[in-house]
Amino acid sequence: MLAKENGRALLAMFLSTAFFMFNDATLKYTAQTMPLGQVIFLRGLVTTALMGMVCLYLGQFKIGWRLCHPVVLARALLEVIGSMMYLTALTKMPMANATAMLQAMPLMVTAGAAIVYGEIVGWRRWSAVASGFVGVMLIIQPGLDGFDAWALLALGAVFFMATRDLVTRRMPKGLPSFGVTFVVCVAVTFMGAGLGATEVWVPVDTWYLWPILGSSAFIIGAYYFAIVSNRLGELVAVAPMRYTGLLWATAIGVLVWGTFPDWITMTGMVIVVGSGLYTVHRERLRLRAEQAVEQAEVNKKAASRPSASQDPASTRAAATA
Repeated sequence: MLAKENGRALLAMFLSTAFFMFNDATLKYTAQTMPLGQVIFLRGLVTTALMGMVCLYLGQFKIGWRLCHPVVLARALLEVIGSMMYLTALTKMPMANATAMLQAMPLMVTAGAAIVYGEIVGWRRWSAVASGFVGVMLIIQPGLDGFDAWALLALGAVFFMATRDLVTRRMPKGLPSFGVTFVVCVAVTFMGAGLGATEVWVPVDTWYLWPILGSSAFIIGAYYFAIVSNRLGELVAVAPMRYTGLLWATAIGVLVWGTFPDWITMTGMVIVVGSGLYTVHRERLRLRAEQAVEQAEVNKKAASRPSASQDPASTRAAATA
């Protein structure tokens, strides 16, 4: 895995996490006055239409039924299950606690990548990820009252989302990320329709227009960059970048709701950022070491090859002459 590819994957995951946080905040705010299934369905109509136009413009529908590859469908199913569980928990518990549950995903992804794909995870990176989780707890400061049945539902969502990320690496290289995002949008829209069948929907006026459009734009960006990140980079290198979602959540709280973090929260933020930077640093060191070993092997093979002056055929020709 090239360092350049991991760098792009880290940036993509950073953007994906930011968009997910913006989407969560917008959706939670809208769901206070509109049923959750209706919000998801209306957002899904917008995202599916927008992604459909993008895919049509880019010609990504030309591959036809290849977009229905079993791995793509499996990923979409895991996305639907995880999203439904998490969004339901999000509307029933404080957003801070729900976000704290979500931060367990890098640990699950790291363990899954090591077990399933055999990616190398040293004790230093395990320690960095664990330290990041400690920092998350300091930021959220969850009380025991927050860990109820809804918290267990959120943890279940984390499991399905981590499995989704692991499955993403199995997708064929030729499948376009925008096309895969379109399939996910369609699946989540049907999820909203199914959930909405058990609800009493409210009339939609112009007040709901901007939140729905905003949430649609955020979720498209989040889906797309998550797919790009997990297909491009190593999972163990990319997963800790999800912790940056807490920084975005804190910024949203300050700018929108005027909630300023206390010193314990600030300490947790420093730990989270520090663990993420340290993980990136260790990844760079590992890549440099691997490149050095590969270069040494190349040099060794080159040195073991006989030169023109040592070629037996050349020596015999010289002696004959």
